Amino acid sequence: MLDSSHRGPRHRGPSLTFTVLSGGTIMGVSEKRSTTKMLRVTAAGFAGTALEYYDFFLYGTAAALVFGPLFFPSYSPLAGTLASFATFAVGFLARPLGSVLFGGMGDKVGRRKTLVFSLLMMGTATVLIGVLPTFEQVGWFAPLLLVTLRFVQGIAMGGEWGGAALMLVEHSPPYRRGLYGSTVQMGVPGGLLLSTIAITVSDHISGDAFDTWGWRIPFLLSGILFAISMFIRLGVEETPDFTALQSASAQQSTPVNSLLRNQWREVALAAGVIAPGGILFYLVSTYAVSYGTTVLDISRTTMLNALLAASIVYLISLPVSGHLSDRFSRRAVILAGCVTALFGGFVLFGLMNTGSGWAAFLGITFMLAVVHSALQAPQPAFLAERFGVDVRFSGVALSQALSVSVIGGTAPFMATLFYSWTHSTWLICTWLTLWSVAGAVSTIALSRRPCAIDDAEQRPADTDREPRLGASRQLTGTHE
Repeated sequence: MLDSSHRGPRHRGPSLTFTVLSGGTIMGVSEKRSTTKMLRVTAAGFAGTALEYYDFFLYGTAAALVFGPLFFPSYSPLAGTLASFATFAVGFLARPLGSVLFGGMGDKVGRRKTLVFSLLMMGTATVLIGVLPTFEQVGWFAPLLLVTLRFVQGIAMGGEWGGAALMLVEHSPPYRRGLYGSTVQMGVPGGLLLSTIAITVSDHISGDAFDTWGWRIPFLLSGILFAISMFIRLGVEETPDFTALQSASAQQSTPVNSLLRNQWREVALAAGVIAPGGILFYLVSTYAVSYGTTVLDISRTTMLNALLAASIVYLISLPVSGHLSDRFSRRAVILAGCVTALFGGFVLFGLMNTGSGWAAFLGITFMLAVVHSALQAPQPAFLAERFGVDVRFSGVALSQALSVSVIGGTAPFMATLFYSWTHSTWLICTWLTLWSVAGAVSTIALSRRPCAIDDAEQRPADTDREPRLGASRQLTGTHE
Protein backbone atom coordinates (compact mmCIF):
# COMPACT_ATOMS: atom_id res chain seq x y z
CA MET A 1 0.00 0.00 0.00
CA LEU A 2 1.40 3.38 -0.96
CA ASP A 3 1.42 6.28 1.52
CA SER A 4 0.99 9.89 0.48
CA SER A 5 4.69 10.50 0.05
CA HIS A 6 4.88 7.89 -2.69
CA ARG A 7 1.67 8.44 -4.60
CA GLY A 8 1.32 10.64 -7.62
CA PRO A 9 0.36 10.51 -11.26
CA ARG A 10 2.88 9.52 -13.82
CA HIS A 11 4.72 12.19 -15.75
CA ARG A 12 2.69 13.63 -18.56
CA GLY A 13 4.04 13.81 -22.06
CA PRO A 14 6.38 11.42 -23.89
CA SER A 15 7.78 8.80 -21.57
CA LEU A 16 9.88 5.71 -21.55
CA THR A 17 8.61 2.85 -19.39
CA PHE A 18 10.42 -0.30 -18.30
CA THR A 19 8.72 -3.13 -16.49
CA VAL A 20 10.79 -4.76 -13.77
CA LEU A 21 9.54 -8.05 -12.39
CA SER A 22 10.50 -8.38 -8.74
CA GLY A 23 12.25 -11.70 -8.40
CA GLY A 24 11.56 -12.27 -12.08
CA THR A 25 13.00 -10.65 -15.20
CA ILE A 26 14.21 -7.24 -16.34
CA MET A 27 13.87 -6.89 -20.09
CA GLY A 28 14.38 -10.64 -20.33
CA VAL A 29 17.47 -10.63 -18.08
CA SER A 30 17.16 -12.75 -14.95
CA GLU A 31 17.71 -10.76 -11.75
CA LYS A 32 17.97 -12.24 -8.25
CA ARG A 33 18.09 -9.78 -5.40
CA SER A 34 19.83 -12.09 -3.01
CA THR A 35 21.02 -11.14 0.44
CA THR A 36 24.62 -11.79 -0.60
CA LYS A 37 24.33 -9.45 -3.55
CA MET A 38 22.78 -6.70 -1.45
CA LEU A 39 25.50 -7.06 1.16
CA ARG A 40 28.12 -6.58 -1.56
CA VAL A 41 26.32 -3.53 -2.95
CA THR A 42 25.87 -2.13 0.56
CA ALA A 43 29.55 -2.61 1.38
CA ALA A 44 30.57 -0.89 -1.85
CA GLY A 45 28.22 2.03 -1.25
CA PHE A 46 29.34 2.49 2.33
CA ALA A 47 33.08 2.03 1.70
CA GLY A 48 33.29 4.39 -1.25
CA THR A 49 31.15 7.08 0.31
CA ALA A 50 32.94 6.78 3.65
CA LEU A 51 36.28 7.31 1.92
CA GLU A 52 35.09 10.32 -0.05
CA TYR A 53 33.57 11.90 3.04
CA TYR A 54 36.69 11.04 5.03
CA ASP A 55 38.67 13.05 2.52
CA PHE A 56 36.14 15.87 2.48
CA PHE A 57 35.73 16.15 6.27
CA LEU A 58 39.43 15.79 6.86
CA TYR A 59 39.89 19.00 4.95
CA GLY A 60 37.15 20.70 6.99
CA THR A 61 38.71 19.68 10.32
CA ALA A 62 42.15 20.75 9.15
CA ALA A 63 40.65 24.05 7.99
CA ALA A 64 39.27 24.63 11.48
CA LEU A 65 42.49 23.65 13.27
CA VAL A 66 45.62 24.37 11.22
CA PHE A 67 45.10 25.66 7.68
CA GLY A 68 44.62 29.29 8.76
CA PRO A 69 48.14 29.86 10.17
CA LEU A 70 49.82 27.45 7.71
CA PHE A 71 48.38 28.80 4.47
CA PHE A 72 47.07 32.27 5.41
CA PRO A 73 49.49 33.56 8.08
CA SER A 74 49.47 37.20 6.94
CA TYR A 75 45.87 37.62 8.13
CA SER A 76 44.53 38.22 11.63
CA PRO A 77 43.32 35.09 13.46
CA LEU A 78 39.69 35.83 12.51
CA ALA A 79 40.53 36.66 8.90
CA GLY A 80 42.75 33.58 8.67
CA THR A 81 39.91 31.37 9.90
CA LEU A 82 37.50 32.98 7.44
CA ALA A 83 39.99 32.49 4.59
CA SER A 84 40.48 28.86 5.60
CA PHE A 85 36.73 28.23 5.66
CA ALA A 86 36.42 30.03 2.33
CA THR A 87 38.72 27.43 0.76
CA PHE A 88 36.54 24.80 2.45
CA ALA A 89 33.54 26.32 0.63
CA VAL A 90 35.38 26.13 -2.72
CA GLY A 91 34.90 22.36 -2.68
CA PHE A 92 31.17 22.85 -2.33
CA LEU A 93 31.00 25.45 -5.07
CA ALA A 94 32.63 22.92 -7.41
CA ARG A 95 29.97 20.31 -6.67
CA PRO A 96 27.37 21.53 -9.20
CA LEU A 97 30.00 21.28 -11.95
CA GLY A 98 30.81 17.76 -10.78
CA SER A 99 27.11 16.83 -10.65
CA VAL A 100 26.63 17.95 -14.26
CA LEU A 101 29.78 16.14 -15.39
CA PHE A 102 29.21 12.90 -13.48
CA GLY A 103 25.41 13.05 -13.66
CA GLY A 104 25.52 13.04 -17.46
CA MET A 105 28.14 10.31 -17.38
CA GLY A 106 26.12 8.20 -14.97
CA ASP A 107 22.97 8.43 -17.10
CA LYS A 108 24.85 7.60 -20.31
CA VAL A 109 27.61 5.10 -19.47
CA GLY A 110 26.45 3.73 -16.13
CA ARG A 111 26.42 4.27 -12.37
CA ARG A 112 29.31 1.88 -11.66
CA LYS A 113 31.90 3.31 -14.08
CA THR A 114 31.10 6.84 -12.98
CA LEU A 115 31.56 6.02 -9.30
CA VAL A 116 34.93 4.40 -9.92
CA PHE A 117 36.18 7.52 -11.70
CA SER A 118 34.92 9.91 -9.01
CA LEU A 119 36.61 7.80 -6.33
CA LEU A 120 39.91 7.95 -8.22
CA MET A 121 39.73 11.76 -8.44
CA MET A 122 38.98 12.20 -4.76
CA GLY A 123 41.70 9.83 -3.54
CA THR A 124 44.38 11.44 -5.68
CA ALA A 125 43.52 15.01 -4.62
CA THR A 126 43.51 14.13 -0.92
CA VAL A 127 46.91 12.43 -0.95
CA LEU A 128 48.37 15.42 -2.77
CA ILE A 129 47.04 17.79 -0.07
CA GLY A 130 49.07 15.77 2.42
CA VAL A 131 52.33 16.69 0.68
CA LEU A 132 51.59 20.37 -0.05
CA PRO A 133 54.21 23.00 0.86
CA THR A 134 53.04 25.72 3.27
CA PHE A 135 52.95 29.50 2.86
CA GLU A 136 56.25 29.79 4.71
CA GLN A 137 57.92 27.54 2.13
CA VAL A 138 56.51 28.75 -1.22
CA GLY A 139 54.45 31.85 -0.42
CA TRP A 140 51.10 32.42 -2.15
CA PHE A 141 51.68 29.41 -4.39
CA ALA A 142 50.75 27.23 -1.37
CA PRO A 143 47.15 28.48 -0.91
CA LEU A 144 46.71 28.44 -4.70
CA LEU A 145 47.57 24.72 -4.79
CA LEU A 146 45.34 24.11 -1.78
CA VAL A 147 42.35 25.77 -3.44
CA THR A 148 42.97 23.87 -6.69
CA LEU A 149 43.00 20.48 -4.97
CA ARG A 150 39.96 21.43 -2.94
CA PHE A 151 38.20 22.26 -6.21
CA VAL A 152 39.06 18.79 -7.56
CA GLN A 153 37.65 17.25 -4.38
CA GLY A 154 34.43 19.17 -4.93
CA ILE A 155 34.06 17.97 -8.52
CA ALA A 156 34.53 14.36 -7.35
CA MET A 157 31.93 14.78 -4.59
CA GLY A 158 29.47 16.12 -7.16
CA GLY A 159 29.12 12.62 -8.58
CA GLU A 160 29.77 10.43 -5.55
CA TRP A 161 26.69 10.87 -3.38
CA GLY A 162 24.13 10.64 -6.17
CA GLY A 163 25.79 7.66 -7.81
CA ALA A 164 26.24 5.72 -4.58
CA ALA A 165 22.63 6.45 -3.60
CA LEU A 166 21.34 5.08 -6.90
CA MET A 167 23.52 1.97 -6.72
CA LEU A 168 21.81 1.13 -3.44
CA VAL A 169 18.25 2.20 -4.24
CA GLU A 170 18.16 0.65 -7.73
CA HIS A 171 19.55 -2.67 -6.50
CA SER A 172 17.23 -2.93 -3.48
CA PRO A 173 13.76 -4.50 -3.21
CA PRO A 174 10.96 -1.91 -3.46
CA TYR A 175 9.93 -2.12 0.19
CA ARG A 176 13.53 -1.77 1.46
CA ARG A 177 14.66 1.28 -0.53
CA GLY A 178 14.68 3.50 2.54
CA LEU A 179 16.76 1.08 4.61
CA TYR A 180 19.32 0.25 1.93
CA GLY A 181 19.40 3.81 0.66
CA SER A 182 20.31 5.03 4.16
CA THR A 183 23.58 3.12 3.81
CA VAL A 184 24.98 5.86 1.61
CA GLN A 185 24.18 8.28 4.42
CA MET A 186 26.03 5.99 6.83
CA GLY A 187 29.12 6.73 4.77
CA VAL A 188 28.83 10.33 6.01
CA PRO A 189 29.34 9.58 9.73
CA GLY A 190 31.65 6.75 8.70
CA GLY A 191 33.88 9.25 6.93
CA LEU A 192 33.52 11.74 9.78
CA LEU A 193 34.39 9.01 12.26
CA LEU A 194 37.46 7.91 10.32
CA SER A 195 38.68 11.47 9.79
CA THR A 196 38.17 12.34 13.46
CA ILE A 197 40.04 9.20 14.57
CA ALA A 198 42.85 9.98 12.14
CA ILE A 199 43.15 13.58 13.37
CA THR A 200 42.98 12.50 17.04
CA VAL A 201 45.63 9.79 16.64
CA SER A 202 47.88 12.12 14.64
CA ASP A 203 47.45 14.81 17.28
CA HIS A 204 48.44 12.30 19.98
CA ILE A 205 51.46 11.02 18.03
CA SER A 206 52.82 14.37 16.92
CA GLY A 207 51.91 16.44 19.97
CA ASP A 208 53.26 19.98 19.62
CA ALA A 209 54.43 19.11 16.10
CA PHE A 210 50.86 18.57 14.88
CA ASP A 211 50.79 22.00 13.24
CA THR A 212 54.13 21.24 11.56
CA TRP A 213 53.82 17.71 10.18
CA GLY A 214 51.25 15.77 12.22
CA TRP A 215 48.31 17.11 10.20
CA ARG A 216 49.71 15.49 7.05
CA ILE A 217 49.40 11.90 8.32
CA PRO A 218 45.59 11.56 7.90
CA PHE A 219 45.76 12.87 4.32
CA LEU A 220 48.45 10.34 3.40
CA LEU A 221 46.54 7.50 5.04
CA SER A 222 43.68 8.07 2.60
CA GLY A 223 45.79 6.28 -0.02
CA ILE A 224 45.30 3.00 1.86
CA LEU A 225 41.58 3.58 2.29
CA PHE A 226 41.30 4.42 -1.39
CA ALA A 227 42.83 1.08 -2.43
CA ILE A 228 40.41 -0.85 -0.18
CA SER A 229 37.35 1.07 -1.39
CA MET A 230 38.30 0.72 -5.04
CA PHE A 231 38.72 -3.06 -4.65
CA ILE A 232 35.23 -3.38 -3.15
CA ARG A 233 33.56 -1.08 -5.66
CA LEU A 234 35.04 -2.83 -8.71
CA GLY A 235 33.33 -6.07 -7.61
CA VAL A 236 29.79 -4.66 -7.88
CA GLU A 237 27.56 -5.10 -10.92
CA GLU A 238 25.74 -2.32 -12.74
CA THR A 239 22.22 -1.60 -11.42
CA PRO A 240 19.23 -3.45 -12.95
CA ASP A 241 17.52 -0.17 -13.81
CA PHE A 242 20.42 1.19 -15.85
CA THR A 243 20.99 -2.22 -17.44
CA ALA A 244 17.38 -2.14 -18.67
CA LEU A 245 17.85 1.38 -19.98
CA GLN A 246 21.08 0.39 -21.75
CA SER A 247 19.50 -2.75 -23.25
CA ALA A 248 16.83 -0.58 -24.82
CA SER A 249 19.51 1.89 -26.06
CA ALA A 250 17.35 4.58 -24.47
CA GLN A 251 19.99 6.74 -22.77
CA GLN A 252 19.55 10.48 -23.17
CA SER A 253 22.12 12.26 -25.33
CA THR A 254 22.01 15.28 -22.99
CA PRO A 255 20.49 14.09 -19.68
CA VAL A 256 20.98 17.37 -17.80
CA ASN A 257 19.23 19.39 -20.52
CA SER A 258 16.32 16.96 -20.56
CA LEU A 259 16.16 17.03 -16.76
CA LEU A 260 16.02 20.81 -16.53
CA ARG A 261 13.49 21.01 -19.35
CA ASN A 262 11.08 18.44 -17.88
CA GLN A 263 11.74 18.20 -14.15
CA TRP A 264 13.23 21.50 -13.06
CA ARG A 265 10.57 21.86 -10.36
CA GLU A 266 11.62 18.55 -8.83
CA VAL A 267 15.26 19.71 -8.84
CA ALA A 268 14.38 22.96 -7.04
CA LEU A 269 12.17 21.25 -4.46
CA ALA A 270 14.69 18.47 -3.84
CA ALA A 271 17.36 21.10 -3.18
CA GLY A 272 15.02 22.62 -0.59
CA VAL A 273 14.52 19.24 1.08
CA ILE A 274 18.29 18.80 1.40
CA ALA A 275 19.06 22.35 2.62
CA PRO A 276 18.42 22.12 6.40
CA GLY A 277 20.44 18.92 6.71
CA GLY A 278 23.33 20.48 4.79
CA ILE A 279 23.49 23.51 7.07
CA LEU A 280 23.05 21.48 10.24
CA PHE A 281 25.73 18.95 9.48
CA TYR A 282 28.49 21.39 8.63
CA LEU A 283 27.62 23.61 11.56
CA VAL A 284 28.14 20.62 13.83
CA SER A 285 31.05 18.84 12.15
CA THR A 286 33.11 21.91 11.25
CA TYR A 287 32.02 25.18 12.86
CA ALA A 288 31.28 23.69 16.30
CA VAL A 289 34.89 22.44 16.52
CA SER A 290 36.22 25.92 15.76
CA TYR A 291 33.68 27.58 18.11
CA GLY A 292 34.45 25.22 20.96
CA THR A 293 38.23 25.59 20.73
CA THR A 294 38.57 29.31 19.89
CA VAL A 295 35.57 30.92 21.62
CA LEU A 296 34.88 28.62 24.57
CA ASP A 297 38.49 27.51 25.15
CA ILE A 298 37.49 23.85 25.22
CA SER A 299 40.56 21.77 24.42
CA ARG A 300 40.97 20.45 20.89
CA THR A 301 41.17 16.89 22.21
CA THR A 302 37.90 17.27 24.12
CA MET A 303 36.05 18.62 21.10
CA LEU A 304 37.40 15.92 18.82
CA ASN A 305 36.47 13.21 21.33
CA ALA A 306 32.94 14.62 21.63
CA LEU A 307 32.57 14.63 17.85
CA LEU A 308 34.00 11.10 17.63
CA ALA A 309 31.61 9.65 20.22
CA ALA A 310 28.60 11.43 18.71
CA SER A 311 29.49 10.09 15.26
CA ILE A 312 29.27 6.51 16.55
CA VAL A 313 25.73 7.09 17.84
CA TYR A 314 24.83 8.83 14.59
CA LEU A 315 26.13 5.91 12.53
CA ILE A 316 23.77 3.55 14.35
CA SER A 317 20.76 5.88 14.13
CA LEU A 318 20.75 6.20 10.33
CA PRO A 319 19.50 2.72 9.37
CA VAL A 320 16.83 3.07 12.06
CA SER A 321 15.53 6.22 10.38
CA GLY A 322 15.80 4.51 6.99
CA HIS A 323 13.72 1.60 8.22
CA LEU A 324 11.11 3.97 9.66
CA SER A 325 10.81 5.63 6.24
CA ASP A 326 9.97 2.21 4.76
CA ARG A 327 7.55 1.39 7.55
CA PHE A 328 5.70 4.70 7.56
CA SER A 329 6.75 7.21 4.89
CA ARG A 330 9.75 9.20 3.66
CA ARG A 331 7.83 12.43 4.12
CA ALA A 332 6.86 11.77 7.75
CA VAL A 333 10.44 11.02 8.84
CA ILE A 334 11.94 14.01 7.01
CA LEU A 335 9.29 16.34 8.44
CA ALA A 336 10.09 15.07 11.93
CA GLY A 337 13.70 16.08 11.30
CA CYS A 338 12.64 19.54 10.11
CA VAL A 339 10.54 20.10 13.24
CA THR A 340 13.37 19.16 15.62
CA ALA A 341 15.82 21.25 13.58
CA LEU A 342 13.70 24.34 14.32
CA PHE A 343 15.13 24.49 17.84
CA GLY A 344 18.15 22.22 17.37
CA GLY A 345 20.69 25.04 17.07
CA PHE A 346 19.58 26.55 20.36
CA VAL A 347 20.00 23.15 22.05
CA LEU A 348 23.47 22.63 20.59
CA PHE A 349 24.97 25.99 21.50
CA GLY A 350 23.11 26.15 24.82
CA LEU A 351 24.83 22.93 25.88
CA MET A 352 28.21 23.88 24.43
CA ASN A 353 28.19 27.26 26.16
CA THR A 354 28.40 25.48 29.51
CA GLY A 355 32.03 24.71 28.60
CA SER A 356 31.60 21.03 29.49
CA GLY A 357 32.91 18.33 27.18
CA TRP A 358 30.01 16.07 28.16
CA ALA A 359 27.51 18.81 27.35
CA ALA A 360 29.18 19.32 23.97
CA PHE A 361 28.88 15.58 23.33
CA LEU A 362 25.16 15.61 24.20
CA GLY A 363 24.50 18.62 21.97
CA ILE A 364 26.37 17.16 19.01
CA THR A 365 24.72 13.75 19.50
CA PHE A 366 21.24 15.29 19.57
CA MET A 367 21.92 17.22 16.37
CA LEU A 368 23.40 14.27 14.48
CA ALA A 369 21.69 11.13 15.81
CA VAL A 370 18.21 12.60 16.27
CA VAL A 371 17.79 15.60 13.97
CA HIS A 372 20.16 14.96 11.09
CA SER A 373 19.43 11.25 10.95
CA ALA A 374 15.73 11.93 10.33
CA LEU A 375 16.54 14.57 7.72
CA GLN A 376 19.07 12.50 5.80
CA ALA A 377 18.31 8.77 5.97
CA PRO A 378 15.16 8.79 3.77
CA GLN A 379 16.64 11.18 1.16
CA PRO A 380 18.25 8.67 -1.26
CA ALA A 381 15.00 6.75 -1.76
CA PHE A 382 12.79 9.85 -1.57
CA LEU A 383 14.77 11.68 -4.27
CA ALA A 384 15.40 8.66 -6.53
CA GLU A 385 11.66 7.97 -6.62
CA ARG A 386 11.05 11.44 -8.08
CA PHE A 387 13.25 11.22 -11.20
CA GLY A 388 12.91 9.09 -14.34
CA VAL A 389 15.54 6.39 -14.80
CA ASP A 390 17.07 8.07 -17.85
CA VAL A 391 17.80 11.33 -15.94
CA ARG A 392 17.88 9.97 -12.39
CA PHE A 393 21.63 10.25 -11.77
CA SER A 394 21.62 13.84 -13.05
CA GLY A 395 18.51 14.73 -11.03
CA VAL A 396 19.68 13.33 -7.71
CA ALA A 397 23.27 14.55 -8.09
CA LEU A 398 22.38 18.08 -9.23
CA SER A 399 19.72 18.57 -6.54
CA GLN A 400 22.13 17.52 -3.82
CA ALA A 401 25.07 19.45 -5.22
CA LEU A 402 23.22 22.74 -5.62
CA SER A 403 21.80 22.64 -2.11
CA VAL A 404 24.91 21.47 -0.30
CA SER A 405 27.17 23.83 -2.28
CA VAL A 406 25.29 27.08 -1.94
CA ILE A 407 23.68 26.52 1.46
CA GLY A 408 25.52 23.75 3.34
CA GLY A 409 29.09 24.37 2.19
CA THR A 410 29.03 28.01 3.19
CA ALA A 411 27.65 27.22 6.67
CA PRO A 412 30.99 27.41 8.57
CA PHE A 413 31.87 30.69 6.84
CA MET A 414 28.44 32.22 7.45
CA ALA A 415 28.37 31.06 11.08
CA THR A 416 31.79 32.59 11.72
CA LEU A 417 30.62 35.82 10.10
CA PHE A 418 27.35 35.88 12.08
CA TYR A 419 29.23 35.40 15.35
CA SER A 420 31.68 38.18 14.50
CA TRP A 421 28.70 40.53 14.01
CA THR A 422 26.74 39.62 17.13
CA HIS A 423 29.24 37.91 19.47
CA SER A 424 26.41 35.46 20.08
CA THR A 425 25.00 32.35 18.44
CA TRP A 426 21.35 33.47 18.24
CA LEU A 427 21.65 34.60 14.61
CA ILE A 428 23.23 31.25 13.65
CA CYS A 429 20.36 29.37 15.30
CA THR A 430 17.72 31.60 13.69
CA TRP A 431 19.32 31.01 10.30
CA LEU A 432 19.00 27.23 10.78
CA THR A 433 15.40 27.62 11.93
CA LEU A 434 14.41 29.53 8.79
CA TRP A 435 15.95 26.90 6.53
CA SER A 436 14.19 24.17 8.50
CA VAL A 437 10.86 25.79 7.66
CA ALA A 438 11.90 25.96 3.99
CA GLY A 439 12.88 22.28 4.12
CA ALA A 440 9.49 21.25 5.52
CA VAL A 441 7.60 23.21 2.84
CA SER A 442 9.78 21.70 0.10
CA THR A 443 9.27 18.16 1.45
CA ILE A 444 5.49 18.50 1.41
CA ALA A 445 5.50 20.02 -2.07
CA LEU A 446 7.88 17.41 -3.54
CA SER A 447 5.86 14.53 -2.09
CA ARG A 448 2.90 15.81 -4.10
CA ARG A 449 4.80 15.89 -7.38
CA PRO A 450 4.47 13.02 -9.91
CA CYS A 451 6.41 9.96 -8.79
CA ALA A 452 8.72 8.21 -11.26
CA ILE A 453 8.55 4.92 -9.36
CA ASP A 454 4.92 4.46 -8.39
CA ASP A 455 4.60 0.70 -8.56
CA ALA A 456 3.13 -1.79 -6.13
CA GLU A 457 5.50 -0.72 -3.38
CA GLN A 458 4.87 -3.29 -0.71
CA ARG A 459 5.66 -3.07 2.97
CA PRO A 460 6.31 -5.99 5.32
CA ALA A 461 2.81 -5.56 6.71
CA ASP A 462 1.35 -6.16 3.25
CA THR A 463 3.51 -9.11 2.25
CA ASP A 464 5.38 -11.38 4.58
CA ARG A 465 8.95 -10.96 3.43
CA GLU A 466 9.33 -10.73 -0.34
CA PRO A 467 7.10 -9.26 -3.05
CA ARG A 468 5.11 -11.85 -4.97
CA LEU A 469 6.76 -13.13 -8.12
CA GLY A 470 5.48 -11.06 -10.95
CA ALA A 471 4.79 -7.89 -8.97
CA SER A 472 5.95 -5.23 -11.39
CA ARG A 473 7.88 -2.01 -10.99
CA GLN A 474 7.46 0.78 -13.52
CA LEU A 475 10.50 2.95 -14.12
CA THR A 476 9.30 5.95 -16.02
CA GLY A 477 11.57 8.60 -17.44
CA THR A 478 11.20 11.64 -19.63
CA HIS A 479 12.63 10.13 -22.81
CA GLU A 480 12.40 12.29 -25.88
